[in-house]
Amino acid sequence: MMKTKVTGLIILMVVATMAVNAQRGDRINRMSKHDGQRFRQMQARNFSKSAFFTEEQKEAIKAIRLESAEKVKPLTDELRELRAHHATLTTAKDADLSAINKSIEEMAEVKTKLAKIRAENHQKIRSLLTEEQLLKFDTMKSRRGKGNFGYGNKMKKPQRGQRWNG
Repeated sequence: MMKTKVTGLIILMVVATMAVNAQRGDRINRMSKHDGQRFRQMQARNFSKSAFFTEEQKEAIKAIRLESAEKVKPLTDELRELRAHHATLTTAKDADLSAINKSIEEMAEVKTKLAKIRAENHQKIRSLLTEEQLLKFDTMKSRRGKGNFGYGNKMKKPQRGQRWNG
């Protein structure tokens, strides 16, 4: 009788632990898939707070980010509006294909402007770094393009604590 209670308690603890870990994994997956921009911003903040940068570099990077935020904010607002308008156009009962195509082109223009600002900022930050920092910085940049938490390639085996994304 005592043995079955202990076994039952152990099983209950294992199941509870698995449930907690599964919820944590779900939160990470939701964050990485549906909130990519905020996730990248958090990564950038954590990266800039690390001992990787000197204090002078941190201040210069902060100024670069502030300057770019002033340029990016109106563009992201415009892109959000264009996406909403595009959704309206594509779901209309009698969809106007020329208006949809124009909407796509307008969104592409704004995305191009944003990409150019990001590239400019990246190069400004690179210009502040030493050779050793450049090597690490560029390595991190190349890893970022591989997908969030290893989910960039659906056939890739998930890392520990992650699930298959099939």
